[in-house]
Amino acid sequence: MKIGVDIDGVLADQVAAVLREIEKDYGRKYRKSDINRAHWSFDGIEIWTEISRLLSDPEYVLRVPVLEGAKKAVKQLSTPEHELMVVTARRPHTEEATRRWLKEHFPCLTRYHHARTGTKHNIPCDVLIDDLDLNIVEFVKSDPKRQGILFLHPWSLNDTDIHDYSDQVFFCPEWRSVVESIAAISPEKTA
Repeated sequence: MKIGVDIDGVLADQVAAVLREIEKDYGRKYRKSDINRAHWSFDGIEIWTEISRLLSDPEYVLRVPVLEGAKKAVKQLSTPEHELMVVTARRPHTEEATRRWLKEHFPCLTRYHHARTGTKHNIPCDVLIDDLDLNIVEFVKSDPKRQGILFLHPWSLNDTDIHDYSDQVFFCPEWRSVVESIAAISPEKTA
């Protein structure tokens, strides 16, 4: 089974890292629970604008922490039955630092696929693990045999029709439940 794994919000704790930088640069303190939608903003600045700015700094990219449970889960999923592929919407100019970060934290993840947000339906996978409902909906909508795993955060649900695809989508708040969901997906379902 081919499994696509998003980086930010799935492998990397990008929001925790950017909130530290917002506090340092702007003197504003927020919690992850404050980020309640994908296009959240503070002081008129969208979080995605801030993330894009920060990702252009390779040193920042290398400092982003690993999401809790990700290393153990990726190790568990790295079996002959599963072909894992990193799928990211990070801009191409961040690729070198991103690959260095992946090599340090997830050396077993060697396949890398760049896909802009809203185009993850084009990735050659049976299952997609992502933290944004838009990406999961586009992925499962493109093929009824595909399965999506929405890694739940406060910003993950953004008024899409994801619940119309509930037979194809698992909602997982942490990596342990992601591993359990992968185990529940039979190869026949994705074939």
